[in-house]
Amino acid sequence: MRVAVISAYYKEPRHVLRRCHESVLAQAGNVTHFMVADGFPASEVDSWKGVVHIKIPNHADYGDTPRGVGAACAAANGFDAICFLDADNWYAPNHVETMRRIAEETGAQVVTATRTIFTADGRMLGICKESNGVDFNDTNCYFLARSAFPACAAWLFKDVRESISGDRVFWNAVQTGGYTRVHSIAPTVNYVSTLAFHYEMFGEIPPDDSKVIAKLPGSQYFQMFSYAQYKAMGEAPGR
Repeated sequence: MRVAVISAYYKEPRHVLRRCHESVLAQAGNVTHFMVADGFPASEVDSWKGVVHIKIPNHADYGDTPRGVGAACAAANGFDAICFLDADNWYAPNHVETMRRIAEETGAQVVTATRTIFTADGRMLGICKESNGVDFNDTNCYFLARSAFPACAAWLFKDVRESISGDRVFWNAVQTGGYTRVHSIAPTVNYVSTLAFHYEMFGEIPPDDSKVIAKLPGSQYFQMFSYAQYKAMGEAPGR
């Protein structure tokens, strides 16, 4: 099975990009890393082993267009499965093998993974309770068989104002697409979060510079605020 891992990247530090890529390089099987530069390509990525380096103009849509472009290229080049991995996150060494085995054993078109939440300074908060493959599934936690590739159109063909919550748009596309799904309880995705919600999930007070993504009263679309701004507005943090 040929597996494509799609990573949109922007201006992340080189050591962060390297951590992401090395985690993909460590995966067993026939795995190719599609790294899609969202307007600011890192020239050294051209020489990295196992990388298809795609360079597109910046779209300022939180990586949604790069994900869609990478998925389209993987599909056109005959890959059997697609995963997504944001540039600041990384996989456990057994991630792809775990997902592939579940897909092959169950026949599921979509396998979802469990993630571990880390702070930006590398401290582990714990196993995520939100992204469980039932209520929600994070972008980094998908394994899509080829029959589920049509869901990837959701990254591209949506109202640009929905980009801040593009992970929710994609999750909705997977749910409404009627694909068979199985969730893996193994925490094989490592996710770096700056969201206030995740600090609260583990009983901590969020830092003032952590982020809140929320709809204000009367607003149709999500917006992003710092935790300090949100508190000043008299709102409770959350999403």
